[in-house]
Amino acid sequence: MTTFNLEVISEQEDGFVIVTSEDFDLATFFEKLERFAQGQHGGGNVAKIYSIHDDETSRLQRILSEELYEKWPQITDEQTYIVEVGIECLGTNKLTEPPEHNEDESDAHYQQRLANWRDRADKVYQAWDDLKIQRETAIQTFVEGYNGQIRNTIDGATTTSSELPDSFTTRICISGKGLRDLAFNFPYVFEIVEPDDVKYPSIYGSIPEPEQLPVDIIPPDQNAPKVCVIDSGIQEGHRYLSPAIDSANSYCYLPNQHADVADYVDNGGHGTRVAGAVLYPREIPRDGIYRLSCWIQNARVLNNENKLPEELFPPALLQMIINRYHNLGTKIFNHSIAGILPCRRKHMSAWAAEIDKMSFEKDILIIQAAGNIYTDSANPFRLGVQQHLASGRNYPDYLLEDSCRIPNPAQSLNALTVGAITESGIRNHILESLGDSDWPSAITSTGPGIWDVIKPDVVEYGGTYAIDTGNPPNIIPVEELCPELIRANTGPAFARDAVGTSFAAPKVSHVASAIQSVLPNEPALLYRALIAQSARWPDWAEQIPDRLQVLRYIGYGLPDLERSTSNNDYRVTLITNGILEISAREAHIFEVTIPESLRDVGEDYDILVEITLSYAAMPRRTRRNRRGYLSTWLDWHTSHIGEPAEGFANRIINDGQRAQDNFDDRFPWFIGNRSNSGRGGVRGLSRSAGTLQKDWARIKSRQLSSGFCIGVVGHPGWDKDPDSKAKYSLAISFESVNSDLELYSQIQIANEIEIEQEQEVEIEI
Repeated sequence: MTTFNLEVISEQEDGFVIVTSEDFDLATFFEKLERFAQGQHGGGNVAKIYSIHDDETSRLQRILSEELYEKWPQITDEQTYIVEVGIECLGTNKLTEPPEHNEDESDAHYQQRLANWRDRADKVYQAWDDLKIQRETAIQTFVEGYNGQIRNTIDGATTTSSELPDSFTTRICISGKGLRDLAFNFPYVFEIVEPDDVKYPSIYGSIPEPEQLPVDIIPPDQNAPKVCVIDSGIQEGHRYLSPAIDSANSYCYLPNQHADVADYVDNGGHGTRVAGAVLYPREIPRDGIYRLSCWIQNARVLNNENKLPEELFPPALLQMIINRYHNLGTKIFNHSIAGILPCRRKHMSAWAAEIDKMSFEKDILIIQAAGNIYTDSANPFRLGVQQHLASGRNYPDYLLEDSCRIPNPAQSLNALTVGAITESGIRNHILESLGDSDWPSAITSTGPGIWDVIKPDVVEYGGTYAIDTGNPPNIIPVEELCPELIRANTGPAFARDAVGTSFAAPKVSHVASAIQSVLPNEPALLYRALIAQSARWPDWAEQIPDRLQVLRYIGYGLPDLERSTSNNDYRVTLITNGILEISAREAHIFEVTIPESLRDVGEDYDILVEITLSYAAMPRRTRRNRRGYLSTWLDWHTSHIGEPAEGFANRIINDGQRAQDNFDDRFPWFIGNRSNSGRGGVRGLSRSAGTLQKDWARIKSRQLSSGFCIGVVGHPGWDKDPDSKAKYSLAISFESVNSDLELYSQIQIANEIEIEQEQEVEIEI
């Protein structure tokens, strides 16, 4: 594109590239085209261009959301519209590849060349910053020219955009005439979408429970973990909640209501239920003494109608909240808020990208609800359960329909996205539950996410609905199918009267806080790894031959508090210590010593091996896939059956991942590292697509070598800076499947509890 002075605005998933140029010379282009056709020097770059499109319809299809494109013919000049606009700001300033160290070159000479490259790179970075300021001014001038305005004023501070290295996104209010002009003629726009409608369905009534019970609620320890609940506020004086509320740091982000942090949502509140699920993930205590495990911080963003007001721009709002509470030492954020419509898959949204960016920059973990399907909705982009059933799509098959895809921002790579399953089922002559025990909830959203990333990551109990014998059947809330939750305002203190992924996510936040209690100085990336590491598929999922279908329903499965925080005689989990950093074209090799007593060829014990890599890197929105979205992307590989540590290290160093398919005796990994693998694994999904990569294999103890090796490999993303690094944590577990081999003490003696990093090498990939 540089040859023709074309600026790349965005890359699309089908290879289409949106470009602009202030001085594109068509005559020069045709001259080069003629040279190419004649095989003459100077025409080679034309071959990189497959075709040129200059029609308005194609542009609109590329930059508008599906919903806005459908409404486009009805846009009127006078009507006012609120939209979010993504604007690219790299220009034609290109960052060249850094110099390589030649074999016959002295270190001093190479360092001088590298210093010169950094000087040039600094000038490019400055040019990008200058261009961003220019385009922020340009869009503001453009909007004001149509008497529109840049929205988003929170707490007196104007937050006009969400910024990433290659772009910024802003929410604007503009007339239809201005919107059309913006879409057709503002050249740097790569996306125009309507704001996500964040509003939750009504919550049903309940059967009253007694208010006064003989239970003594004890506050958390002073140094207990803090969980920030970003929601509709909390009834902070609630008997079951008040001992754990960090009331000094409660804050309301609704315009002009900063001190009002209460939960006013009808029929028992929403944020109050979420906070209660963090503290009481299974059931509410009726008697005895109950010590609370963590502190709850209240960040109110939803109004009395359980809706996010249009004045609040989600990515900018989330940035403000995280900055505020991160400065107070908070690592865990519960975000049971999501849009209604399925997430887009062309670009990562500004909302989700902000989660990815903040997760990389801060030591935080965002627990994100996977989002719900309404029981009744005729929206073609998000049909309700009633509509699916009426169309002959039965439970659970309809959950795999495109309209049930996870909504924004659940597709975030770095968020831990939580779907819902049901704890129990019912079946009688009147009612039948939509899902038996441990099956997906009837209203949970499913994966995969953007770029075929495994989503949801994990699931928890969020309840489900039942149907009756009517024709068509009615969808009915049933007390036995709802999780037990704390209630706000009038009525009982707690009840089983609501379902949803909103109440599954905080149960995972409870597990995260328990991990932080055990490992307070370890990074949040490790908390995410240990949650996934502890997750298991329920029995029904193991019986279904279509692994892809199960992964789309429940991801890695249901986490377990005990497995995530402790070892036992038959299971040992080894972890890395602290935040590890790795560059592209670099490999970190770890070795776990397996004692000879466990490798006795005469024994035949079944061993479950589980590995989870959790990493984060800087995102960039305008690119179309993981490799372009992340500054550096990672994956992991292991030694094969019988492969010595030296052989594995040489294979990773000399061949990267290319030699893997040439080795027949691989471990039978359940998911696999390639989505198109024909040798086991899951066709259509790859464990390496996301930033949370878990896999597991069942082997015989005699198949283990003296040194079991794992290699974490860094690959080039969009950032060419050799100092650019991804951050990661790693966990590996060995478990005796039948609890007939006490392996914990043997592996403990042979290894440090934290995995020691054996080698750090540069590789050619």
